[in-house]
Amino acid sequence: MEFSLQISSPVKLYSYHAKSWLSRRHSFRSVAPCFVTCAGFSTGEQVKARSTTPLRFTPSRQDEMSPALSMGSKQQPTSRRSANYPPNIWDYDFLESLASTQQKRANYHDVEKGLEENVKKLVQERQTEQLALLTLIDDIQRLGISHRFQEDIAQALNRLYLLKNRTEENGLNATALRFKLLRQHGFAVSAVMELADEEFGKFKDSEGKFMTSLCSDVHGLLNLYEASYYAFEGEFLLDEANAFAQKHLIKLKDVVEDRSLEDRIARTLDLPLHHRLPVVEAKHALETYNGNLSLREIAKLNFNTTQSMYQSELAEVIRWWRQLDLPNKLGFSRDRIVENFNTAVVMAPGPRDGDCRKAMAKLTAVLCVIDDIYDVYGSLEELKLFTLATERWDVNAIDELPEYMRLSFLAMFNSANEMAYEIMKKTGFNCLPYIKQGWCDLCKAYMTEAEWYFGKQVPTFEDYLEIGWKSIGGVILFRAAYFYSDMKFTLESLGHLENLHEAIRYSCILSRVINDWGTEEREQERGDAAKSINCYIHKTGATVEDARKHMKSVIQENWKKFNKVAYGDSPPFSKAFLELIANFPRCCTPMYSRGDGLGTHDDKVISYLMEVLLQPAE
Repeated sequence: MEFSLQISSPVKLYSYHAKSWLSRRHSFRSVAPCFVTCAGFSTGEQVKARSTTPLRFTPSRQDEMSPALSMGSKQQPTSRRSANYPPNIWDYDFLESLASTQQKRANYHDVEKGLEENVKKLVQERQTEQLALLTLIDDIQRLGISHRFQEDIAQALNRLYLLKNRTEENGLNATALRFKLLRQHGFAVSAVMELADEEFGKFKDSEGKFMTSLCSDVHGLLNLYEASYYAFEGEFLLDEANAFAQKHLIKLKDVVEDRSLEDRIARTLDLPLHHRLPVVEAKHALETYNGNLSLREIAKLNFNTTQSMYQSELAEVIRWWRQLDLPNKLGFSRDRIVENFNTAVVMAPGPRDGDCRKAMAKLTAVLCVIDDIYDVYGSLEELKLFTLATERWDVNAIDELPEYMRLSFLAMFNSANEMAYEIMKKTGFNCLPYIKQGWCDLCKAYMTEAEWYFGKQVPTFEDYLEIGWKSIGGVILFRAAYFYSDMKFTLESLGHLENLHEAIRYSCILSRVINDWGTEEREQERGDAAKSINCYIHKTGATVEDARKHMKSVIQENWKKFNKVAYGDSPPFSKAFLELIANFPRCCTPMYSRGDGLGTHDDKVISYLMEVLLQPAE
């Protein structure tokens, strides 16, 4: 296998090339041996070499379970499947060392406060023209610093919402941008009222179609296209607007002379802003923004100081993971703690969400191990035992489990109790019943899918999706994140959390279908149970192309349903928590758009992880 690694700087983007990621002789992995017992966790002696890169390239271990965790000499060995997951590629020593380095960053508090005041004055200025103010607010959001100006933005949008005289700036660009921002912030705006009343009638011709005079308005078309993705079910005008804008943006992309505008059109057509991860978009926006200097500087400081926080948190999570040592003890499972932490970052990127990120990263790491037990390694009888033990939620139940399951059960049990303890210290509220129920429901969903596999059953698409949205893992993540991200618990919101409100359901359906889009081919090659596309084909006789078209329509319709509950009249949760829920399907897109980005090592996924966690803004 040919391999090369070029390093530009300790925290810059790394590029690498390999002809085969899944070589049985060589693969990426880290080395961090330690020892775990069922009674507790104790770290064994470790040999640490000073690392200068975040990636390791060493001979791989065999994909098998440690002999110490076999079923025992008195039992016949069970035939096991293997997913052939390549080992971890990240150098944990290097990543842990970043925490102490980044904490030496200078204190920018005074500089930031001065810059903030400059931007606040711009947002608060009542004489600013409407389009300029809308563009400023949109830029603030794209640059990832809206949390610094929440009250100012809310007040400015409220002024615009109440403003009756919009004749001065009633072009397509201002209209579409105004609609997008107002809907995004929960104002009661109707697509019909915004685009079809007398004031905006010039956008339609005598036949009720968008006028051809709009076809060259690049910025107007971009904002119309972006606004259309905030549509509710039944808002057919926005469907029409989407098709119109897309058609003409495709034509304009090849003729615009401004390279930055060409890039923006391409990115927008590839994935609309509403479906992008805010933290990733903020990095890209910084690289292309050439507007207000105060705005750019505060965005740069915000990104880099927040990234420093991520690195400190990542180091802490890595230490926990190395002490747990599940990957070394369970050779069949994925060792993806960096990817797990990144999921937590992009779902809860705020500077005040550190505890939430660490808890979600730990939860996701344990979830991956248990997912691999159900998906790949466990026998049907073993899986039944594990499901029953989870329902009992009794640590003594591990005596009935094979040893490899004991470690996994303890990791799940201990991490849940640790989380509940932290929340009770902060709030006095006992969240353990919610976390416990989340794990029970997840394992039951896993069990149903395992029974389909062992029984060689292919469910209908509808039956599959009813279980699949629960097995994607979002419910347990949301239940944990809620208690960290929204400390003002109410009986109403707790009821929505417990009863799995539609916002949670739609988010998980989106994540399940997006996940299946990327992982299905590889999972079918190794003989896993049928996923969404195969279930649809099996029951309808559709072609693969038609099945994928149906999956796209499922994604579109569930985004519309999510929009209605998140941005409609009576949102079930706080705006911050709804944004976290929306970020779950958003984070699936870069991980699974080109294949199984969590099971394998895709170069674009690694570049994306580097960009979020390691590469500072220039």
